[in-house]
Amino acid sequence: MSIYRRIFTPHLAAGKLLLALLTITPFLSGQTNILPHHYIVVYRNAAIPADAEARIHIAGASLIQRSEHLGIASVRTSPLESDDETMRRLAAQPNVEYVIHDRIVTASLLRTQPILHPTFSVVVNATPTYDSYYTNTPQGWAVRQVGGYGNNIPGGPASGPWTTTMGKGVRIAILDSGVDATHPDISPNLALNLSEINQTDLPSACDDGSPQDQQGHGTWTASLAAAAQGPGTGQLIGVAPAATLLNIKVLQRMPAAITGDGVTLAATCATGEASGLLSWVIQGIEDAVTNHADIISLSLGAIIDLSTGDGAGIKSAFDSVTYAATQSGAVLIAAAGNDGYDLSNPRYLEIPAQSRSVLAIVSSTNPACAENLTPGATCTPGPTALAYYNNYGAPLNALAAPGGSYPEGTDLAVSGWVRGACSSGKPSTVDGPPTDATHSFGCFNLGHTAYVQAMGTSAAAPLAAGVAALLRAAHPTWDPAHIVEAMRSTSVSSPTLPIPQINASAALLAP
Repeated sequence: MSIYRRIFTPHLAAGKLLLALLTITPFLSGQTNILPHHYIVVYRNAAIPADAEARIHIAGASLIQRSEHLGIASVRTSPLESDDETMRRLAAQPNVEYVIHDRIVTASLLRTQPILHPTFSVVVNATPTYDSYYTNTPQGWAVRQVGGYGNNIPGGPASGPWTTTMGKGVRIAILDSGVDATHPDISPNLALNLSEINQTDLPSACDDGSPQDQQGHGTWTASLAAAAQGPGTGQLIGVAPAATLLNIKVLQRMPAAITGDGVTLAATCATGEASGLLSWVIQGIEDAVTNHADIISLSLGAIIDLSTGDGAGIKSAFDSVTYAATQSGAVLIAAAGNDGYDLSNPRYLEIPAQSRSVLAIVSSTNPACAENLTPGATCTPGPTALAYYNNYGAPLNALAAPGGSYPEGTDLAVSGWVRGACSSGKPSTVDGPPTDATHSFGCFNLGHTAYVQAMGTSAAAPLAAGVAALLRAAHPTWDPAHIVEAMRSTSVSSPTLPIPQINASAALLAP
């Protein structure tokens, strides 16, 4: 099962189809990545009994984590215990609704492009160098397209949603691979640095498990939602640049499964992807609620097969988790996935995008750089469309936000891709496995890189989360259902964009 999916690289039409099938087949065939001897126990009425730990011990297992608000516990046994027998004993305990396997969830490939000059600045009539990607280049297109403009900030229309609010006072939880807490676009807004990573259960020689982003994806998504604006910040502006960021790390960089003569740990880590456990994602939602998140952004997802017992159990567990979070006052927004899969088949479901009370988001393209999958194509204007890689189907009930597509532009030019912040790994380190205090990984396979262009529904979700933050700031009495309905009722569709696209300017005026 793949959680936090990232878009593959197309070359030929047949190659795109093959890669899509290779991504989806493990889900559809039931070949899931179970973590042996690790389980998720779901209790009735979302209530973990006071004596649960003792009873779990009697069943031959150990309690790892209690998610009290959600009524879910993470449990492990020794490798000597029978998997089926342990699950049977746990399921037979009082108040247990069901038991499912915990899973290793692994990212697929993301197409990225670093900036050519990480320290560049653009000076036009003595314009300050901060926020330059937004103010002095076309690469702030995705933020502007959903309504990130106004308040007389150069780079977009002088008047707009930011004239009303920039998201101050709203807390956005980013559940991802962590964030770069030292990044100038992230640090001014960062209020919580938390990691759910437990390397006893899933060790990695490529990541130290700390809240610091050693993959790049989490920093990228966080910057799209709420990169800070103004003097002393970095080169970007997010949709809600005055909002508060809550970093809750649920994924870590894992080594790639490559072998052969001369293969080193550094090589397997450099090509490795971010992975985690389902239980970490569940605990991350719990901790977001505990830390008073107003918005929870989930640029992660997995397709489950509802015809299997575990698939149905995972759906039920996520439904209860996401509904409880919404009832606490949080708006949950999730990426719809990049597999190009038709979710009209009721057997299959994308979670958490199709979980209860979650707003699913698909990717749209840049009208200044119309989608063109021909190798070597350059940007030309055209209609906004749905990106080729989106999962689709009416059951998603999705809205659209910019996620980007081919062709990619150069560092400062019009581009079909989405510009965001990336990670320089742990402070005062160089690129490499964290075997000592002087090394860590940072931005995908690009080294310690401050900014990157990429694409996928992983961009669309945090951009939508930023819009939700603007609405919450402007209308603090609105509950999550009201915020989502305002986003739905004011979204804009067209013949080339059948899924309506979010429009912050209109949503702020909704009743």
